[in-house]
Amino acid sequence: MTYPIISSDGHVNESDAMWTRVPERFRDLARTRFDKRDDGLVMSFHGSKVFVPKFDRELTEDERDREFRRDPSGGTDLARRAAEQARDGVSAEVVFPNSLLALGTSSNAEFNLAVACAYNDWVHEVFAPARGRIVAAAQIPVDDIAAAVQEAERCLALGFRTLMVPCAYAWRPYDRPEYEPLWSLIEESGVPLNFHVFTGNVFFGTDFASVEQMTADEFTERRLATSELEHRVERLSTTVIGMAAGMGPIVHLTGGGVLERHPRLRFVVTEAESGWLAWTLHAMDAMQNRRRLGLKTLSMRPSEYFKRQGAATICDDPVALALLDFTGTHTLLWGNDYPHDEGTFPRSEPYRERIRRATTPEGAKAILAGNAARLYGFDLEEIAQAA
Repeated sequence: MTYPIISSDGHVNESDAMWTRVPERFRDLARTRFDKRDDGLVMSFHGSKVFVPKFDRELTEDERDREFRRDPSGGTDLARRAAEQARDGVSAEVVFPNSLLALGTSSNAEFNLAVACAYNDWVHEVFAPARGRIVAAAQIPVDDIAAAVQEAERCLALGFRTLMVPCAYAWRPYDRPEYEPLWSLIEESGVPLNFHVFTGNVFFGTDFASVEQMTADEFTERRLATSELEHRVERLSTTVIGMAAGMGPIVHLTGGGVLERHPRLRFVVTEAESGWLAWTLHAMDAMQNRRRLGLKTLSMRPSEYFKRQGAATICDDPVALALLDFTGTHTLLWGNDYPHDEGTFPRSEPYRERIRRATTPEGAKAILAGNAARLYGFDLEEIAQAA
């Protein structure tokens, strides 16, 4: 191997310095709080509360290294962060929020925008000294499209190299025409659009649902059903359905003609694995070919738009690797999900070796470094020389 490894999915914990930037009237609501109980703790964020049961065993040494359990800086100590990533074989990375992945679960547009602006300013300053090896994503709430465009323009002027919007915004799906000014801006900027899962309305307690068919009574019933704190716990539905939500932006951008109208718009679905990707591309092609009930006419096969403009990250996904003949290696980016429990940090090498065994040396380089360099503007030679 003669190239540096890039992780396309890492996180930073929002520090006290970040929270002081949030307008005081929003600060208590915005900040994630943890209140300990004998049987676990209660996590409060953006008006919601979730019960997290107490661990039923001692943490392993690797687990103590995850979730910033031994890093009081939350990943903002750049020397420590670089050393930890180097220990995992990573030389550069793309960084996303931690607790503020939940931004967008509130219906208060002013709140969402104010917190996003505070975060964007903070994260830009934190990682400015490491611009060559760290790309931080700017958060762009989409409650108000005009405000989204304005914040996106501001972040692009600051030098951000990717913009993230909620993975799902059920009240206004991404095939809606209102988004056209935002798509045009991002397309012209040349930076990739990012859909990190577990953002927006896809979070704890989510399930597949047709929002437009939900009555007010049904909505109230759903809220009452989750009002008891002990029922607001993380289950497989949290993570697995949350990852499956990565299909949403792909299908909406493709089926709504967004990718056809904006052929230079590039996007990435992050932290969703991608074993589902080949099936999604096949299903889009099959439905576009067979359905005769008014589907929008597209000039290419739906899968071709994704292969031209889209990408998805993988961490530990043997299913995705088994389907490389269908998706291609140019659509995948690897990430260790530093430092989350579900990631591969700090022992990622066996998972990278699995990628190498699944494809050619050129294909492995694309997944482990080249695709990220192309999308996010990393200079592989510069990173290698600095290592």
